[in-house]
Amino acid sequence: MDPLYSDVEHQLKQSRESLEFALQSGRMGTWDINLETRTVQCSKEMLELWGVSADEFNGQRSVLQSKVHPDDVQMMNAAIDAAIHSDQIYELEYRILPSPGVQKWVMSRGRCTFAPHSPMAVRFAGVVFDITEKKAKEEALEAAINSRDQFYMIAGHELKTPLTCLQLQMQVIEFELKQNFPHAFTAGKISSGLRKQQEHLLRINRIIDNILDESKISEGRLNIQVESFNLCELASDVIDRFKVIAESSGVEVQFHCTQTVPGKWDSFRIEQVLLNLLINAIRYGKNKPIYVEVSKDEDNAILVVRDQGMGISPEDQPRVFERFERVISGNEVSGIGLGLFISNNIVQAHKGKILLKSKVGEGSEFKVILPL
Repeated sequence: MDPLYSDVEHQLKQSRESLEFALQSGRMGTWDINLETRTVQCSKEMLELWGVSADEFNGQRSVLQSKVHPDDVQMMNAAIDAAIHSDQIYELEYRILPSPGVQKWVMSRGRCTFAPHSPMAVRFAGVVFDITEKKAKEEALEAAINSRDQFYMIAGHELKTPLTCLQLQMQVIEFELKQNFPHAFTAGKISSGLRKQQEHLLRINRIIDNILDESKISEGRLNIQVESFNLCELASDVIDRFKVIAESSGVEVQFHCTQTVPGKWDSFRIEQVLLNLLINAIRYGKNKPIYVEVSKDEDNAILVVRDQGMGISPEDQPRVFERFERVISGNEVSGIGLGLFISNNIVQAHKGKILLKSKVGEGSEFKVILPL
């Protein structure tokens, strides 16, 4: 064999191997359509992407097109026709169905070759890329942006409500100072006004705390500082302070604890969990009594908050601990959808868990389990 020919053949083989490696690494394939004979050639990488064997394909474009998502076929054919008749770069993202239940996103890019001194296209060739991962990331980012925008809208509304109430109360006080001072300022009226203002300020503070905690959780910066304390005493103290909110809503909170439950947890964070559960119970409890119970078994401390309100449907229950989720319409109740998300993360940081038991129309029970 001619040494020159052998060397050229070796170089061609290396080039083919390099091209094949590049196609595999880039998860892309090549295609080439002869517009005169209507025959199609595809690289094995493209056939693998399409989920088609060489025997199945047999040079037939219809086989490839049968794998394109039905909703994208017309768009793909229109883009190909436009590229062929206008000498434009063909570039299109569309979906393929390589096997039952599997969907992938691909991007095709190509261009026509024309006969010498002729406007007639004779060849249409290009490459196709697997962009499934890229699309998944784009969809996740879009969902995150939509959640963020919805969160900002809800948080803005939630902050505006107590601020508007505070502003109205200030205007009333200003009016009374001008018109009815000092007769309008009885001890009872001052006490009632201060209590309402305190409620609004507590609500604002809670919303801001939740926003800050959500940011810490997203960045992995939620710190847990453990200390020894009695869970019964903490729950009792929280409920005593919570009575201002409960009484203003006309809700009775019943507390039951018959034994000391000592342990090492973050008292500030566990208090936050209990407050979030109590606030949820008031929000969804239809003004019926709320039951709180603290107990323990051999391995765990158990904190239960139970309401008798609207309850949560089975299909909605898996979502209640997700970020920005409110399983009830925003027109029915307020809230920014962070309380349970934050509470669940706090409990998980203690190596514990929150269990939910609920039935529509009968109420919900949240059981916090904390290792002793």
